[in-house]
Amino acid sequence: MTKSINDVVVVGAGPVGLVTAIGLAQRGVKVIVLEQNSAEVAPQWRGSTIHPPTLEIFDQLGLAETIINGAVKVELLQYRDLELPDVVNFKYSSISGLVKFPYRLQYEQYKVLKLLRDTAAEHENIELRYQAEVKSVTVSPASVLLEIETLGVTEQLETNWLVAADGSHSKVRKSIGIELSGFTYPLPTTVVATAFPFENYFSDLAPVSYWSGPLGRLSMIRTPDIWRIAMTTQAVDDSTERGTIEKPAADFVAAINLLLKLIPGTTLSDLDLKQYEVYRSHQRVAAEFSFGRVALAGDAAHLTSTNGGMGLNSGVQDASALVTALLAAIAENSTEPITSYASARKQFCERFLQPTTTANHETVDNPDQATRAARLAKLAAQAADPAQELAAVAKASMLTDLALQN
Repeated sequence: MTKSINDVVVVGAGPVGLVTAIGLAQRGVKVIVLEQNSAEVAPQWRGSTIHPPTLEIFDQLGLAETIINGAVKVELLQYRDLELPDVVNFKYSSISGLVKFPYRLQYEQYKVLKLLRDTAAEHENIELRYQAEVKSVTVSPASVLLEIETLGVTEQLETNWLVAADGSHSKVRKSIGIELSGFTYPLPTTVVATAFPFENYFSDLAPVSYWSGPLGRLSMIRTPDIWRIAMTTQAVDDSTERGTIEKPAADFVAAINLLLKLIPGTTLSDLDLKQYEVYRSHQRVAAEFSFGRVALAGDAAHLTSTNGGMGLNSGVQDASALVTALLAAIAENSTEPITSYASARKQFCERFLQPTTTANHETVDNPDQATRAARLAKLAAQAADPAQELAAVAKASMLTDLALQN
């Protein structure tokens, strides 16, 4: 069966796809959202950072107040070292005159996703279809034809505009033959979650602190639920034992013990781990962000290192830009706005996102103590100078235009 529609199909009911769908629906566009997984949103402590420009997007969707009320507000960006006494703080108040929300929030991605799915489900212009898997995509000058399978039933769906927000393994991107090129970092990251009250032992510990050390980086993020700690560990492959939450790998134990050493009498068992995950970070960008009436957004278009919490944020910012482009494309019945969107967002990745996250990754992973000390001294000098502090916080906050001027 073929069903023709006049507006937009979005593939992927994650934050990127849903921000796109809700933004369009609020402006009168009818949207079908296809998600290959179920409607269930499992609690996962990942992707919790919301930068100021992203919060403004949620504000435009009417969701900012709910997020702010449930989030941890971060007003200091803190840098520390596991062997050195230096503590450097950058104040988010330095960008007060530039943004509506001069702070960073920590609010778990699963909560954002649930809020977006509930909002989308209530909107009359959005049809959510779960367990709907895209099998193929055929693009013609006038429309896009999808073959989808829902609970064993196959059908064809025709649309004027298609959004691929279906993640790094995007079936849409692969179906239309767009390559995602780049590299994977050799050293993996191990992430754990714990309710241990670190704030009781470090009186000046900020909700977000980035630590350097002799084994590489370690970051501590306070979310509403829990402390989330990420650290560089040693290279692994499919044959290497990565450990489990009950019996973590030796490389993780060595890394976390550098932190626990600062709290005498504390052992790994005191952390009572709630999560233990080993993953690889990537730097990859799609060859093109659009193909005729198809636009890519989020991880379907680009993957970036998790350092600085820019992955989710860049995807939501893609979605906001894409809403504007799609409204123009619909009004003009032209692919030109989509092509312009694709060019601008790819340029954003190449000029800001990839260089910024690459620099973050490389500098904090340097284990040499003299290099680490020099880095902290440089950061302290920047924090003491108002103009340099503004530039650093703007860059960390993804205020792209300002950051690229410095």
